Amino acid sequence: MLFSSNLDDEVFLANEAQRQEYILNQDGVIYWGTENAVLAQPWDFSQFEEDIVDICFTLLDVGERHRDKDHTQRKNPVYIGRTVAAMLNCDEFRGILTECGTGQYFNGTPPSKWLGSGPILRQWVASQCKPVRYGQCWVFAAVMCSVLRCLGIPTRVVTGFTWAHNTNSSLSVDEYYDEDGTLLTQDKSARVWTFHVWNECWMARADLLPEYSGWQALDATCQEKRKGPSFCGPAPVQAIKEGDTEVDYDVCYFFAAINAKCQVWIQKTDDTLRPALGSTKYTGNNISTKSVGSERCEDITHNYKYPEGSLQEKVALDKAYTKIKELEATSSSSKTQFSSIPTTLEEPVNLFIHLQSKNSLLRGQDIPLSIEVFNHSGGEKSTHLVVGAQSLHYKGVPVTQLWKEEFHLILRSNEANNLQVFVPYSRYREELGEDHLLRLTATLKDEDSFYIYFAQEEISICDPPLTIEFPENMVQYQPSTAKISLLNPLTEPLEKCVIVVAGRGLIYRQRKYK
Repeated sequence: MLFSSNLDDEVFLANEAQRQEYILNQDGVIYWGTENAVLAQPWDFSQFEEDIVDICFTLLDVGERHRDKDHTQRKNPVYIGRTVAAMLNCDEFRGILTECGTGQYFNGTPPSKWLGSGPILRQWVASQCKPVRYGQCWVFAAVMCSVLRCLGIPTRVVTGFTWAHNTNSSLSVDEYYDEDGTLLTQDKSARVWTFHVWNECWMARADLLPEYSGWQALDATCQEKRKGPSFCGPAPVQAIKEGDTEVDYDVCYFFAAINAKCQVWIQKTDDTLRPALGSTKYTGNNISTKSVGSERCEDITHNYKYPEGSLQEKVALDKAYTKIKELEATSSSSKTQFSSIPTTLEEPVNLFIHLQSKNSLLRGQDIPLSIEVFNHSGGEKSTHLVVGAQSLHYKGVPVTQLWKEEFHLILRSNEANNLQVFVPYSRYREELGEDHLLRLTATLKDEDSFYIYFAQEEISICDPPLTIEFPENMVQYQPSTAKISLLNPLTEPLEKCVIVVAGRGLIYRQRKYK
């Protein structure tokens, strides 16, 4: 260990239960899914396996070859955090992991197949420090958690839902759909991710004011930044909450990612764009981490943001907006660190549309959709409704359009119309996508005024759970048998199944059963 739990250490954490959880616990949970259906994946951090300590110091040695080598800096947790974050993603130096495009996992392990950090770190060392294929945000965060805990820095894995990525600190981001509600692929890298995973590390910030000590956000996933390394942090969580966007490191990026507003635009057949009404999406929801001493999911959104609509939230946002104006006034370029304040579109109160479905479903089930349309206007309305389903990568990239259905509705004044439709399993069976996410959309066009109203929902399609049963009595150091079972919910048989089993202290490394 480089750091200890001594009272005078910069990473000292006073609470003993938190020290047990954030330094010593080798078992963790990573959260994913959607903001309305948070799902859990167990993870083996393995930070105290016999070879992991040596690997962590090799990682520091390799990382320091690309910057000023000064071992005296190793007592500084900020320096260690930035060095490890730079080494996680191969975009910085010869990193531990390679990040790959959607579904392009040739000659490597898909990110969803990793069960723990140990195999990744061992493979990296065995290959003479060549990047391991492949990782995504949750893998970067999990491995960084293992390394930092091993070195003695209290660390946890954090997941945020509806995350504005690569906004370059802009407080607004756009999504584009066609008139049928199909999400379009844009050249712009700024997207709203369904979820994102990063780390928090506990440390004193001797380089900042005392109120900025405590939990620091650290993100190894690549960001497009105008200057500096592609990772972000460590950024004081308190500074993110208060809107102190000038504070080091990269507070502005975290603040924008969880406070940006997303405007939906409809691209018409003549390529003109019209704003979709009723469709503003807010980022930074259900920020979650594993609770201390249990498997329970703890919502820590309040650490990052004040309650929506509160006076404190307004003060934090105004502070950030003021910083925007200052940068715009002093910048010699038209490009500044932040974009202008997102404006609110004036919406005519004529029609209302609401889309609802179950938050998560078991694979094999048809997807029920409930669409409510209401005419607020004083006259009859002729409307065109298109309801659709699209498979989606968690980074906001569309996979394929799976299903759509159209309706022509005549709505009398103050009349509501409720429709119940189903997306059959056969429509998403073959092209669900690796992240098992579906985006459901409803587009309502007022044929008199040509205003377009829009609603969307994201749902997770879950695989059936594995059940593990142990004997009632087990004897230490004696062989025992566990029963692993799965109930197939589909009408067709499952073929070529592989079960991967890992159990630290129970079996050696990982075993595959076919």
